Amino acid sequence: MTADALHHLADVEEIRIGFRRPDGSSGSTPIWVVQVGDDIYVRSVRGPKGGWYRRLRANPDGEVRDSEHRHLVRAEAVTDAGMLAEVTGAYATKYAGSPFVRPLLGEPSVGATLRLDPA
Repeated sequence: MTADALHHLADVEEIRIGFRRPDGSSGSTPIWVVQVGDDIYVRSVRGPKGGWYRRLRANPDGEVRDSEHRHLVRAEAVTDAGMLAEVTGAYATKYAGSPFVRPLLGEPSVGATLRLDPA
């Protein structure tokens, strides 16, 4: 699967990100998603303390779903300051009308940014 397979996620407001728990069970959490360039990014509103974020950092293989699609993904941490700034800008633009976007624009959320690659 190519990265293009995930591009439609940039047009949806919310996705569900799935993960494996340490006991082997699975779960999912609704999150917001943005696209910068050719890549898709997600961010934890609770920063590194967010449960789904911690689980994907421990085991980066997960899945994302919207109302019509399901994709297996691999989550990669983003540490480049320039890219983090671009992702912040994408969140600010895409969700500008929402009072809930503010926590995603600063720490600790910025430090909990993941790029989703097709698995």
